[in-house]
Amino acid sequence: MANSHIPLFYRVFFLYIDPLFCLSGIYLCFFDHATYLEMGVPRALTRHSPYPLSSYLITVLGAWSVSIFAMQTLLLQQYRDVKLWKIFMFAILLTDLGMLYAIYEADPVMALSISKWGQGEWTNHGILGMVIAVRTAFLLGIGGVGQPS
Repeated sequence: MANSHIPLFYRVFFLYIDPLFCLSGIYLCFFDHATYLEMGVPRALTRHSPYPLSSYLITVLGAWSVSIFAMQTLLLQQYRDVKLWKIFMFAILLTDLGMLYAIYEADPVMALSISKWGQGEWTNHGILGMVIAVRTAFLLGIGGVGQPS
């Protein structure tokens, strides 16, 4: 199929690196809520101790992330169809953009004050921004996506 070329960079990133990011988030969501709150949630929301509702929602996020991880590791490993990959990456990109909006909505000043970011913000927001950039580049066909081999 002429539209099935997925460059090596994207295959490595989406089949191995991105699932590892997802897996680390899953671990935190199920087993280390304190670190998730410290590293993955805007400081404006974590000034107080977490409530049972926070723990519940973090665990639900972990369960949702398991489904994304399963699709990344099972579906994408089986198919090299650019059209399928683009549909899947677009769906995940919508989630990534929603997470970015949630960060901004929680604390717009801090979200935009990159010079004031600490380790947690760089880890969470920085990785999220990089993943959004790579997904967007893939969807735009940058780097030869979908070109005949």
